[in-house]
Amino acid sequence: RPVNMMDIVDEVVGMTEMAVDKSGQHLISSNVMMINNMCTGKLPMVLGDSYKITQLLYNLVTNAAKFTVSGSISLSAREDEEGSTLEIDVTDTGKGIAPEAVTNIFEPFRQEANKDSRNFQGIGLGLSVAIGIAKAHGGDIRVTSVVGQGSTFTVRLPCDPHQRMGLTLSGANGEGVAKSRAAQQLARQQSVGP
Repeated sequence: RPVNMMDIVDEVVGMTEMAVDKSGQHLISSNVMMINNMCTGKLPMVLGDSYKITQLLYNLVTNAAKFTVSGSISLSAREDEEGSTLEIDVTDTGKGIAPEAVTNIFEPFRQEANKDSRNFQGIGLGLSVAIGIAKAHGGDIRVTSVVGQGSTFTVRLPCDPHQRMGLTLSGANGEGVAKSRAAQQLARQQSVGP
């Protein structure tokens, strides 16, 4: 069914800004700004499961937070030339990924461990789950990265060029999107420890 990515991105940004890890520390460093560049224009609706797509983007944003100690994490989107695919970029100003590591980052239980990354709890499934969700929706994820400058993860998902979206649940002055049941559930699952 059609999914409004603008609403989902706004939910993911809000969830990530509020999320804490098992030790009570915020996932996003206080030196990192979250930027939602999807608040303008009309984009095509993505075809899929809103809960799973929320999980996909949340996994990418929290992965960016893991390796970004200052600067920004931004989300933006565009249609491909044919109008059949929506491309969503998650771009960070983190440490970047070495070329030899890019080929393995979507494998389960893979984590890049080094002294520069934040102490981030997890078992290395976030990117594997994200690529699995993208593929289940007929899409994919591409990565571009420069060591020392950051990374961009581009999610490509099929869309319906005839159905357009905008923010549908805005508060006063268009600020803040109400959390959907799926987003609230995902946030609870992410904060529950063993």
